[in-house]
Amino acid sequence: MRFTRLLALRYTFGLREKVAVTLISRFAAFVIGVAVFAFFVVLSVFGGLREFGLKFTHAFDPDIRISSATKSLFHINKDVFMGVQNHPEVALISATLSQEMMLRFEDRTAFANIIGVDSLFSAVIEGETMVGDWGQPDAYELVLGAGVLSQLDGAAYDHPEGIRLLVPNKRDAGVLNQQPFRTQSAVVRGVFQIGASIDENTAYAPIAMVREILRTGENHANALYVKLNDGAEASAVQQDLEKILGTAYEIKTKAELNPALYKMLQTERVAVIAILTLVVLIALFNVVGAIIMTLLEKKGNLKTLRQLGATVPSLRRVFFSQGLLLSGLGSGVGLLLAILVVWLQKVFAFFSIPGSGLPYPVALEWSSLWTVVLVVGGLTTAVSWLASGVVKNAIRQ
Repeated sequence: MRFTRLLALRYTFGLREKVAVTLISRFAAFVIGVAVFAFFVVLSVFGGLREFGLKFTHAFDPDIRISSATKSLFHINKDVFMGVQNHPEVALISATLSQEMMLRFEDRTAFANIIGVDSLFSAVIEGETMVGDWGQPDAYELVLGAGVLSQLDGAAYDHPEGIRLLVPNKRDAGVLNQQPFRTQSAVVRGVFQIGASIDENTAYAPIAMVREILRTGENHANALYVKLNDGAEASAVQQDLEKILGTAYEIKTKAELNPALYKMLQTERVAVIAILTLVVLIALFNVVGAIIMTLLEKKGNLKTLRQLGATVPSLRRVFFSQGLLLSGLGSGVGLLLAILVVWLQKVFAFFSIPGSGLPYPVALEWSSLWTVVLVVGGLTTAVSWLASGVVKNAIRQ
């Protein structure tokens, strides 16, 4: 084994009789380095774009959402709340209460899902208002999606008379001349914009106001929004909370709240990895060429070694090791440079998205590193082993 390694090192890095063979070997290592560099950088950029997109498209979704498994409303039991709050990975909890309502401003009408939120909501989610602020928790104020505001007229923003919220009254047989709607006025204090699918049908209001309009109890809610500590594993916390709360509650992570989006992102990631794997495989053909050229150059030496007692498998391991050395050298340098470039972009933001001025998003992820290592390592091993198989034929000639 020691003989095999020493001979592989000599054939890989030693002086050659033919300069062309040396250049081919160096070029093979260079091409592998470029391919690995591109592999890691592209995965890092893809990860950054994924985080960037999720931050804006689902900025108002919590890390974990807790709701009743059987009812639209539930009473926030103190024991339940404390059981969640005491989990070591839970940072904050916010209660929400939502209801579809009609909104009117002058002669214009819009329909929106009004979500009542408490004072901790803005700290639990990542979204921020585009204009204005979240208002006061005990005031009659709204934060509208940009699409909802455009349906009502932009003049509704911060209008002193506010807009009217209308909620259908439940029919009561004992009441004559019952009004079909309950109404409440509220001033628009903020506007957000994160995506048409949300902006056109969503608005936020203090939860106390929504409870008053809906005439629910003080501690009633549709859901609890949970913010986790940085680095916490949402699926692990979800399992813990399921044990604490039991089957009466439905507990979903952000990924489960948006299954189609996350499935699409995962599919895109698999497609990107498949394409980059093909690029690495093509680059490895240079290693095959380097092995074959070295073998042809050293054919006489191989026959001599064979006569001195070297076995065919041991000679094959020499060229197999050469393939690993060339690929390992190129891959190692390429991967280190890629990590350095991604880190520099993350810290200093040298590159910006054209036309926006925003830094190009990148993500240093262990998953990307291990993907590159496993794919390149596996392909290098397979290709080097197959290429070294020509030793047997070379010795016979």
